[in-house]
Amino acid sequence: MKHRSIRQLMLTSMLLAVLVVQELALSFIPNVQLTFVLLLVYAAVLPGYQLGILVLAYVFLDNLIFGSLNFFIVVPMLIAWTLFVFLGRLLRNRSIIVILVFVTVFSFFYGWIFIPFAYFQFYQGVPGAIKTLIVADIPFDLILAVNGYFTTLALYRPLVGLITTFQSARNQDWRL
Repeated sequence: MKHRSIRQLMLTSMLLAVLVVQELALSFIPNVQLTFVLLLVYAAVLPGYQLGILVLAYVFLDNLIFGSLNFFIVVPMLIAWTLFVFLGRLLRNRSIIVILVFVTVFSFFYGWIFIPFAYFQFYQGVPGAIKTLIVADIPFDLILAVNGYFTTLALYRPLVGLITTFQSARNQDWRL
């Protein structure tokens, strides 16, 4: 049993490393990343407790690396990614069309969840600030939606198959 726990920890750590490194590598292009598809894949193949640990660690590391470790960034990000993987887990056996619609719609939700926090942090009492924030965010949400759609279309099924194969191979009784 202890051997299995170490393997699960190693798998979660490797998947977390892939998630963080890809975001760091693509950070020079606004809202272009593989985070949506990777978290969807992880939601499809990992048990819930592993997924929870991965999301917590990802949000912490992402904010630590990018220097945004504050309440007004961490909380909406944690809410959004937790909801994303929870819904992704519920949709894991649905058609790719349903998954693609989910990713596209969630791209806008992800951008907009930060708006109330930005308002309370910087724009309290400014007339029309929320509307301005939403309008200013739309181009970035569109980029995120298009990126999420095409990366999910291209990578979701192959990555789920790859990790599932890896997991079934690891469940065989072989020793390192």
